[in-house]
Amino acid sequence: MEIITDYNNREEWNKFVAENTSPASFLQSFEWGEFNKEALGNKISRLVVWEEGKICIAVLGIDRALPFNQKYVYCPRGLMWRKDYSDKRAAAYGEIIKRLHSEMGDHIFLRSCPPYEHKDYVAGFLSRLGFQKPKILTHSQEPESTLLIDLTKSEEELLAAMHQKTRYNIRLAEKKEIKTRIMGQESRIKDIDTFYKLSEETAKRNGIKIYDKSYYEKLISYFGAGDKNIKLKLYFAEHEGKSLATILAIYFGDTATYLHGASANEGRELMANYLLQWTVIKDAKRDGYKIYDFWGANENNASWAGITRFKKGFGGAEYRFLGTWDYVLNRKWYNALRGVRFLKRLIP
Repeated sequence: MEIITDYNNREEWNKFVAENTSPASFLQSFEWGEFNKEALGNKISRLVVWEEGKICIAVLGIDRALPFNQKYVYCPRGLMWRKDYSDKRAAAYGEIIKRLHSEMGDHIFLRSCPPYEHKDYVAGFLSRLGFQKPKILTHSQEPESTLLIDLTKSEEELLAAMHQKTRYNIRLAEKKEIKTRIMGQESRIKDIDTFYKLSEETAKRNGIKIYDKSYYEKLISYFGAGDKNIKLKLYFAEHEGKSLATILAIYFGDTATYLHGASANEGRELMANYLLQWTVIKDAKRDGYKIYDFWGANENNASWAGITRFKKGFGGAEYRFLGTWDYVLNRKWYNALRGVRFLKRLIP
């Protein structure tokens, strides 16, 4: 067994991620690391366990800042292991932990959000390795549950699985002559402005936070050209020339992900967001993707309850991830940061 801390074979990395995560974890793709490094200026690391001529475990880590000049390593939708490697991963993780201490000793902790379904025995395994549930930055975590649609079903089967009201709203939008389109390169700047304006309206209406406009500009510019393993499409639903709804979808492996969505305060009775969502689902199916990931569902959070009900209307099956785990590398600093009141307002 060999541990490589600077793995840079793009093709093999993406193949491993796509074959060993479902829904496919675009946040662990090679390109997501490059986006963080080149567009966002973050330091990244790619660590793999190499055995018998192949990758057995892999993780993309991204440096994130903390107060007082400290930092931690963030592994969004990672760690990942080969499907047939479960009987050996205990020993391998032990070696990884040792390497973490030697390679990342100047970090306070490592945060991992494994891309797998919650199982008590796997959660117990992580706990025995020394991982714990987060005690700081508890808001900065990936969604712990989502809704998945099986795109191998026919369009008729997908419609039949929807809530009756959702089907009705799709038909209503069609009757109201809602039109949908995809961002083109010639309209990119204007479309990003429209996307952000609708996102601001939605955030204010639902009491949620969004990224700065510059983040979306970088994300859309980096992946929107369609020349990378991650594809990005920006959709709009319009009525009489006015944009009423938008969806930013990400495509990687066999999975299409509804990453961001927004709608206008005006014209909500036209149900444009229902038709737009159905359009994106149909496009992903026609392009050969097998899974549609709604990227988060939580009715217990008041801010997300309405959004979750909207998503559930499309008939997806609930999928609960293993959740977020911290491996503490510097216990004194970790405990000290728990007492910093303004830390909870940080968005790392």
